Amino acid sequence: MRDRDQDETQPSSSNSLNTPPQSPLPNQGAARTVVKKPASIFVGGLQRNKVLLIFLLLAAVLTTITIAAGAFAGYFSGRQALDEGESAQIKSEINEQFNLGVAELAEGNLELARQRLEYVLSQDPSYPGAADRMAEVLYTLYATASPTPQLLVGTPSPTFDPRPAQELFAKAEALLANREWTNTIETLVALRKNNPAYEAARIDGMLYLALRYRGVDKILKEHNLEGGIYDLALAENFSLLDVEARNTRNWARIYVIGSSFWEVFPEQAVYYFGQVASAAPYLRDASGWTARDRYRGALIQYGNQLADSEEWCAALIQYEIAFSIRADEQLSKTIDAVALQCSPPTATIPSITITFTPTLTGSVTTFPTITGTLIPTISSPSPTFIPIDTPGQPTSTSLPPSPTPTQPQATTDVPPTPVPSDTPAPPIDPTATPTP
Repeated sequence: MRDRDQDETQPSSSNSLNTPPQSPLPNQGAARTVVKKPASIFVGGLQRNKVLLIFLLLAAVLTTITIAAGAFAGYFSGRQALDEGESAQIKSEINEQFNLGVAELAEGNLELARQRLEYVLSQDPSYPGAADRMAEVLYTLYATASPTPQLLVGTPSPTFDPRPAQELFAKAEALLANREWTNTIETLVALRKNNPAYEAARIDGMLYLALRYRGVDKILKEHNLEGGIYDLALAENFSLLDVEARNTRNWARIYVIGSSFWEVFPEQAVYYFGQVASAAPYLRDASGWTARDRYRGALIQYGNQLADSEEWCAALIQYEIAFSIRADEQLSKTIDAVALQCSPPTATIPSITITFTPTLTGSVTTFPTITGTLIPTISSPSPTFIPIDTPGQPTSTSLPPSPTPTQPQATTDVPPTPVPSDTPAPPIDPTATPTP
């Protein structure tokens, strides 16, 4: 009995080979021990170390943010250093050009000195001593030129200013440094009216700079083309204009010339506005029309003129150029209509098939069936054809009509003479036996 109870409390022999012994649990009989796999052990370890995982994740995020911030800081630092380097390089070039200009002036190379000083003033109008040196250069270049009262023809005369010449001159220098061109010109003109001999060469140079920059600003910023052209012409009385000023004045002149042909001679307007649109497409006048828009409008006007003259292909070219500048639905429809007129579709002549039915009389007379395609030609006479889409049937003036078939009757009468036709009938054999 004891042996039986002991055997019942032990695992069976079938499981003893694969399952390790299990320790008995309280309030239970014989419980089996669960074997944990390595994967479950790892997952359990991770679950017990959630705090460690969160810490590692936060550390990775903070590391990434730190690296990104360092990269951005390095970029902006490098960019700032680059800008500072460029600024320092520009200042170095300005200083070098000023020193070279002064040296050229001392050596008597006035034209080269003028170009160098112009560059300095274009980069920094308030550069110390540049305006004075420029005035000296201009005075030496144009020593024979005397100030003329008609310098500002059409400009209201400035009010007489009783202040000393030195004070007015200092004020003009400050205005020139602040790029107040109009006030600079008015102050210098007032100074010259009161004391024509005071600092004549320097005042000429300052007037040149003020007129030159005011003229360019009027054309490019104020869209006052005529006023800008006039100011640059006045500046040219003191010295030769630089390349930028000359180009700006030329564009403005061509724009004004093109405007004179607007809606009157569109072909000429296309020629002039085409030049400005290629060089300065956004140059505009007081109306607000840019040179590019003017060019497009002139192309459409010229295309309309050619279309009215039924020069469809030439008009199509103008419309297509205008469409390439700016697409437009209405212009697209016009292009389609004009293209149809320029290259109309080729008309096709329908083919007509004519079939003639043989006629049976007292004797066997056979007319062959003719099937073919007849195309009318001009050089040789041909039958008159009615098109397929027109009511009626094709007729022929050379072949006999086809009568309604009737029941043939045998007869011994002499067969009638066949009607002449375009195609000769085959000869009749006298010995042939008629078939009913």
